Amino acid sequence: MNEYKGFSYYFDQIMEYIDYHDWLNYTKKYVSKDKTILDLACGSGTLAILLSVEGYRVDGLDLSSEMISLANDKFKAYHILNNLYVKDMSSFNLPNKYDVITCYFDSVNHLPTLNDVKNMMSCVYDALNSDGLFLFDLFSKSKYEAMDNTDISEEFDDFSYNWKINLKTPNILTHNITINGETNIHEIYNEYYYDINDFIDLNKFEILNISGDFNDDLMPEDERILVVLKKKS
Repeated sequence: MNEYKGFSYYFDQIMEYIDYHDWLNYTKKYVSKDKTILDLACGSGTLAILLSVEGYRVDGLDLSSEMISLANDKFKAYHILNNLYVKDMSSFNLPNKYDVITCYFDSVNHLPTLNDVKNMMSCVYDALNSDGLFLFDLFSKSKYEAMDNTDISEEFDDFSYNWKINLKTPNILTHNITINGETNIHEIYNEYYYDINDFIDLNKFEILNISGDFNDDLMPEDERILVVLKKKS
């Protein structure tokens, strides 16, 4: 599952459509500034930087060493001394515990097996302080169906890319990205459909909120499901 190798150099430009302030405001809704945060699948660190500037203490974790290198450069530019870890979110063990763990941008859908999901939830539970929160999102079934046969192309000053998305099976989306720049890069990765209940062990977590697309409720047509869990003491 070592995604984005080589792709990381272009990541922020290609992902410029993301409104990180939606995620910032969503996090602020549930998390006070005295809480410590671990951001799983932190990527190039953009959200962690925004949270840090707001006064939060945020550490980041990502499987990609290239992404963590980008995040580290950003942290240094903002004189932020927080910790960054190159680790798999389904098998991590860190020296510190956290009040809040976040995992956004459908990152949990990149876990290839249900066993990986269970392992991640176990790691999250162990890494949270008592009564700690886990905020994450996942794609709905309607989102998987809507993304089938997606074909996006865009040109920038120094590179262009083409991004094709197709349903490999009813529960697996395949992303096929070609980048033409200083070097040509071809990236393929999958996203896997999971039900919300695959993530929730009611013996370990209490459900605080489930909503969709940054609204107050979850509607059948919502494409992104947002979940807030609280660790049981």
